[in-house]
Amino acid sequence: MDEKYYLGLDCSSKAIHGVIIDENETIVRQYKWASKIKESDERMLEFSREFLAELSTIKYTLLLKDGMKAAVESAIFIQNPKATIAIASVVGVVRFICELNEIDCCFVDNTKWKRLIVGKGNCSKKEIKAFAIEKWGDVFTEQDYADAACIALWKKQEERNG
Repeated sequence: MDEKYYLGLDCSSKAIHGVIIDENETIVRQYKWASKIKESDERMLEFSREFLAELSTIKYTLLLKDGMKAAVESAIFIQNPKATIAIASVVGVVRFICELNEIDCCFVDNTKWKRLIVGKGNCSKKEIKAFAIEKWGDVFTEQDYADAACIALWKKQEERNG
């Protein structure tokens, strides 16, 4: 049987951060797909293409068949409608790319994963980072990696709990 891996994905209008953990909740890899293009639509297309190209390589590298499960944080409402639409677009594309790569992927609301993993649905970025560092050590160069790791952990626990 293939080893199971869990991919947590945290999206913004500027990048996709991904963290893979294994059954032992060990961080296997951290990824960032980003672009320096200023135009948001073009930027999103560029890093989405990179994510598409690299995801199949990741599966191959880990020798996966059906062993990857993923969760992507649902888009949240931001006061700026343009930013909300941009993030929602990235989140939708990310889930679709996972499906194209035959990776079971679901959306998860930020309050849901925060409540299960950190213990408080409205916890702060600082609290998330503190939890992640306590669990995995100081291995996160950006906050979004800590978020993605916690989302991966949420997915693992959801799979285990049915």
